[in-house]
Amino acid sequence: MAVSQAEAEQAVSAIMKQMMGGATLAELAAIPPAEIEALYTEAYEHVQREEFDAAIDPLLALVISNPYDFRFQFGYALCLHQLGRTEDAAKHYGLAYVLDPSDAGCAFRLGECLAAMGDREAATEAFESAIALCNPPGPNHEIRVASSAALVKLNS
Repeated sequence: MAVSQAEAEQAVSAIMKQMMGGATLAELAAIPPAEIEALYTEAYEHVQREEFDAAIDPLLALVISNPYDFRFQFGYALCLHQLGRTEDAAKHYGLAYVLDPSDAGCAFRLGECLAAMGDREAATEAFESAIALCNPPGPNHEIRVASSAALVKLNS
């Protein structure tokens, strides 16, 4: 059976965590936090300009250097998603959601991937979680509306 890039990255991260006592590769390599943040800023700017091809490699480097940072996992998942790599994106959205289960946007994006993959039950759960995370209605109004619309579409 072929192993996807995302599965390989996840396995490497798990092995690294076991072997390195929870330290990140960035910590072990003594990469200054300012360098990590500069790389993230570069990747974020590409994402803002919807240059997902240009953002994906820096984000992959960030995920490998520190798989425990929500921003890196979510950004990488978003690029994968926008580039049509739905299954890989779902895995990284899932990892990001584990890192921050209060992020409604992450739950919504995970739901989009799961729906595209045909997993209606899991997609429904993700969209319902996104809606619940938007209560009371506030700054995540767009996510709440999009999640509600996705649920209606999924169940029609």
